[in-house]
Amino acid sequence: MHRTYSSLFLKRAATIVVILCFALGCEPAGVEAEAPAVVPVAAEPAPLDVVGAVADRAPELLSAYIRIDTVNPPGNEIEGARFLQRLLEADGIDAQIFEPQPGRGSLYARLRGNGSKRPIILLSHIDVVPVEPDAWSQPPFEGLIVDGAVHGRGALDAKGVGIIQALAVIALRRLGVEMDRDIILLATADEETGGRMGAGWFVENQFSLIADAEFVLNEGGFIRRSEGRPLIYNLNAGEKGPCWFDVVATGDPGHGSRPAADTAVTRLVEALGKLSAWQRPIDVGPVVAGYYAAYATLDEEHARQFRQLARSLEDPLFRDWFMSDPVAAALVQNTIAPTVLQGSSKTNIIPGEARAKVDCRLLPGHDCGDFLDDVRALIGNEHVRVERGAVAFGSSQSPLDNALTEAVETVAANDAAAAVVLPGLQTGFTDSHYFREKGIAAYGFVPIVVSNEERVATHGPNERVQVEDLRAGVVRLVEILTEVGARTQ
Repeated sequence: MHRTYSSLFLKRAATIVVILCFALGCEPAGVEAEAPAVVPVAAEPAPLDVVGAVADRAPELLSAYIRIDTVNPPGNEIEGARFLQRLLEADGIDAQIFEPQPGRGSLYARLRGNGSKRPIILLSHIDVVPVEPDAWSQPPFEGLIVDGAVHGRGALDAKGVGIIQALAVIALRRLGVEMDRDIILLATADEETGGRMGAGWFVENQFSLIADAEFVLNEGGFIRRSEGRPLIYNLNAGEKGPCWFDVVATGDPGHGSRPAADTAVTRLVEALGKLSAWQRPIDVGPVVAGYYAAYATLDEEHARQFRQLARSLEDPLFRDWFMSDPVAAALVQNTIAPTVLQGSSKTNIIPGEARAKVDCRLLPGHDCGDFLDDVRALIGNEHVRVERGAVAFGSSQSPLDNALTEAVETVAANDAAAAVVLPGLQTGFTDSHYFREKGIAAYGFVPIVVSNEERVATHGPNERVQVEDLRAGVVRLVEILTEVGARTQ
């Protein structure tokens, strides 16, 4: 593997190129043989030892972080923020905690560079979603390390992200690398329910602390591992916008033994049936079209269709095959998922009102208000109303050609597994939109290699991350940060 860096940076002792290459276990072909001899071995620890020692702490720290209960609701993220604060301050990195409501804590820290370039924000969230414990093979909140993996809620979403980011900052501080950019570390509350008490509050009330930032590196994309193909660096430059809403049906209440022909419950069921049967239009946006055009090089069987995806989806056979994958379908269609049903509290009582909460995600260019007007017209029942939910904001997107995207591409090109970068659209939403709305380019990418099985477990049972992939994630992130802005002292 041959890595390319500026000659100025290569003058550092042993060079960060050699350091990170060795930490990843690759062969440093093309690097001058005499470079390692520049380091006075007896004078200070070798950088390889520094990065490796920091990365080795990741599994045990993630285990401890998982054991802190931050299920949202209610959150109680303050304890997670204090955990990260202690970790950073033990290495001499000052960290502040902000608590807009009791227990809803977020952490801010800043590793200073020379200021010649604008800062980069490393963003993660402290809260996690609830679990169904009986579906787990390991206890979800004990952070057990079993069969080479750290198990538990938040292992990937997003406590593992927070640990990788914190350790990368610690590693850079220990290395003494002078950065062109400050590195801002943000670990926030409340992301899983919209971020209003976390990133949203921080951007609104403490924006002066981050107003100079140029980039945000957040959760969203991972490095995908699949058999027979190179690693895929999923760099998400955009994400769909949530348009959560309630469907509320009304009717005369009564006794279960004397039901009317139409009740609140039957009207709600009918309305949800119409939503389920609705054939929503397919819309292939430019980011998705570009993703599949690039992916065509990795899939010979469907290369022709992927290169012209919009036209190919007009073919019923190909469309049925493509749309049978829920992830692929969500990239080209607005999605609707009823998730919560509320009716009577007793079997023998007919309620006067029945309600369904619906998780809806909209593609770029689609407006929540207009979409809900279409929903109302589709349902067409005077006894059923559609209420816009609290979580609703537009889709967002960042540019694909700048110093950060180039740094990710460089690291991918130098990966021992011959990785490729596929910029894409994220079907879920994150806190990135708060920063994009302020003009800060934000990207979803975590440098952890995951299998498809591990990726889909992020909100399901058996969430986990491989120990070696967690350690390598620290090293890759150090490499990305170094690439996007490092100088010699």
